[in-house]
Amino acid sequence: MRVSRRWLNSYIELTPDLDDLQRQLTFSGIEVEAVHHYPALADSVITARIISSEAIPGTDHLKVCLVEHGGKDPVQVVCGAPNCRSGLISVLALPGSVLQDYEIKTTRLKGVESAGMLCSERELGISDNHAGIIELDADTPIGIPVNDIFGLPDTAFELEITPNRPDLLGYLGIARDLSASTGKPLILPELQSDVADTDPQAGLKLILEDAELCPRYTARLIKDVQVKDSPQWLKTALIKSGMRPINNIVDVTNYVMLETGHPLHAFDYHKLQPLTGDDPTPAIVVRRARNGEKFLALDGNEYQLDENDLVIGDGQVPSALAGVIGGRETAISETTTTIVLESAAFHPGSIRRTAYKHKITTDSAYRFERHLSPAVPPQASLRATELILQVAGGKVVNQLYDAYPEPVKTQYLGIRPERFELLIGFSLSSEEIKSYLEALGLNFHQYGSYREGLISDPNLIYCHHGEEEKAGITEFTHIECDHALYFTVPPYRVDLTREVDLIEELARLAGYDKAPQKTAVPQIMDRHAHQIRRRISDHLVRCGCYEVVNYSFTDPDQHALLAFDPIETGQRLIRLINPQSSNQAALRLSLIPNLLINMSHNLRQGERDLKLMEIGKLYLRNGDSYIEPLHLSALLTGKSHDEHWKMPSGDLDQYHLKGWAEGLLNNLQLPDYRIVKASRPYLIGSDSLSYQVGDTLCATIGRIIPRIAQAFDIDTTVLKQDIWLLDIEVENLIELTRGVKTEFVALPRYPSVTRDLSFVISQEVSYSEIAAAIKNVDVSLIKDVKAFDEYRGKQIPAGFRSLSLRLIVQDAEKTLTDERIDQLIASVIRMLTDKWQIKMR
Repeated sequence: MRVSRRWLNSYIELTPDLDDLQRQLTFSGIEVEAVHHYPALADSVITARIISSEAIPGTDHLKVCLVEHGGKDPVQVVCGAPNCRSGLISVLALPGSVLQDYEIKTTRLKGVESAGMLCSERELGISDNHAGIIELDADTPIGIPVNDIFGLPDTAFELEITPNRPDLLGYLGIARDLSASTGKPLILPELQSDVADTDPQAGLKLILEDAELCPRYTARLIKDVQVKDSPQWLKTALIKSGMRPINNIVDVTNYVMLETGHPLHAFDYHKLQPLTGDDPTPAIVVRRARNGEKFLALDGNEYQLDENDLVIGDGQVPSALAGVIGGRETAISETTTTIVLESAAFHPGSIRRTAYKHKITTDSAYRFERHLSPAVPPQASLRATELILQVAGGKVVNQLYDAYPEPVKTQYLGIRPERFELLIGFSLSSEEIKSYLEALGLNFHQYGSYREGLISDPNLIYCHHGEEEKAGITEFTHIECDHALYFTVPPYRVDLTREVDLIEELARLAGYDKAPQKTAVPQIMDRHAHQIRRRISDHLVRCGCYEVVNYSFTDPDQHALLAFDPIETGQRLIRLINPQSSNQAALRLSLIPNLLINMSHNLRQGERDLKLMEIGKLYLRNGDSYIEPLHLSALLTGKSHDEHWKMPSGDLDQYHLKGWAEGLLNNLQLPDYRIVKASRPYLIGSDSLSYQVGDTLCATIGRIIPRIAQAFDIDTTVLKQDIWLLDIEVENLIELTRGVKTEFVALPRYPSVTRDLSFVISQEVSYSEIAAAIKNVDVSLIKDVKAFDEYRGKQIPAGFRSLSLRLIVQDAEKTLTDERIDQLIASVIRMLTDKWQIKMR
């Protein structure tokens, strides 16, 4: 469930600190899965009216628009949106405006100057809708900044609501919970009195055939409504909560569902059929479907129903699949003038079974299958009626139609303070218990002797001592009495059925951190560090490496064999005072010497294809202190994989190690790395490079200098094999990945397109720079850049190379046209030419 901070703030005053608010939500038992920020827009993003809109010759969708924006003169803007038309009031970003890190500039499109951009919701960052430019209300003033119109800045929280808390599936429920935990007052919308005109010509027959699957069904008639687009405040509220505006009637039902947590549905009154031809009064019949009965739903699919499905029918056919989805035949349309507003309660098992069987997922079914109380529908209906009259006009006809065969009785639940202390570990006074529970909407009824479970009859709540106190007796008789506080359970809290449920609520509101801890659990490990270490070592094992384990002690002279700076080595080396032998006289500064010794030993035993790795701590003196960074080094030589008749094996090279290193960084969700030249005294400079995230070193790859290998008794000339090194800064990767979260990204709905570019560019420019610059041309469309060919030869000037790249282009909102792709490729070529003076091939 997505919740807008601004909307939630209308019911309770929230803390301005987002971290504090997340903590409050979490400690209320509401998990925050993700946070979406809607930043404020610049004052140069303003409302504007399109004076004229004319097609540009030679294009299939571009139009040149004259736009009035409150300034001295109108501006000319080129727009390709399908809904761009004269008279439309939209949002204009003037040159100099920055939208999601993209600066708007005066440019030319198809030879026509464009001084700004007419914006869609996606370009403003308030939703993913890119189907057209924004359409504002006709009475919106021209030339004003749009922050107030769209409620910016704002933040939306993705909340994970547990299945046992349906009361939290609406803004009011979340606000009520925060009010109880923070002590701040709850601001509820004031409902007007239920007043209706009598109109015998607009009647309705309501028949409830199955009270087991539908405990309560209410309907309200509203006539003379005008179906149109919703006002902007209503659209904005829905968009930030993850819903798509449709029209003012449907939008109000969705708004009230988000506010109260209770779904509603609206039928076109004049499309409902009567029961018989003798009585023309439209009917609503809540019944089980007939076996084989067909139902055309709002999603355009036709479903075949059976007797286990509950339907809302008119006099003849199903008009809705109860609690799941409405029907197309009775849907609200522009011609609708009278509506029937449904607010009901359904059996959760029936809704869950029907939705699962027909594979239908809706916000309505999601809430009903979690059990909503039959006491709530009239209030939700009244709130929706009030808003419909506000945004669509009309008037209420006749009183509320209410089929409620077995009204739910008021339920009472008791809690013993001593039981709370026994289970949780600290005590709460009776007054504290009352304060917390009444803040959640429970009302204190009276004291009484404890009875287990819910009680419907208040006469059963009795305490002998309480009766004596009423009679004025001060010295009570010694009759054993299990004292409890009894509260009325509000109808929206269907999850409160046992004493332990109240105890859980009290512990949550008072704070689980108050529970005493007999023995503090020691923090014996850094779980994140352990997991990252395992992921790194597992990645190398999957690449074919064998792990070795060497002593942490080493021969100090081995560092000189690696051509380490002797002065720096002397400053950092930690020598043992009383070593057992001369070859273990110091703690290691590097894993490489012992790995070279391991490789030399294996080569002497006849092994030629070796992939050895070691992960462990290094020990370095740092002034007067010591540091122990975790490190991984891998030495490799020979073939890339075992020989196979169908897949010939080649020698290991730099590209194998690049694949390993980049695969690891991508696996750790660190894709924003850059590649720089590496400078290590034991590596050949032309074959060495490092990976950095920002200025933090992550990994280094390279080829060991033959004379260094010779110092460890490995003769690469005789061996006729190179020795390659992969060096990973495990400690740095652990810190870089702290806070990295895995987020779900939906699969693309529209096809991707590939375009190839071949050009000549200087050898001094790295591929990673080129790929990053190309993606930055349009990060929303260019999904990937891949190099598939490089050529250096007689036809190419010295110091240059021919590079061939493949661009993967995809739009998340629509299928790309050839013209739009050509414009994008032209922008890429223009950027490459301006930045590096490339020459196309």
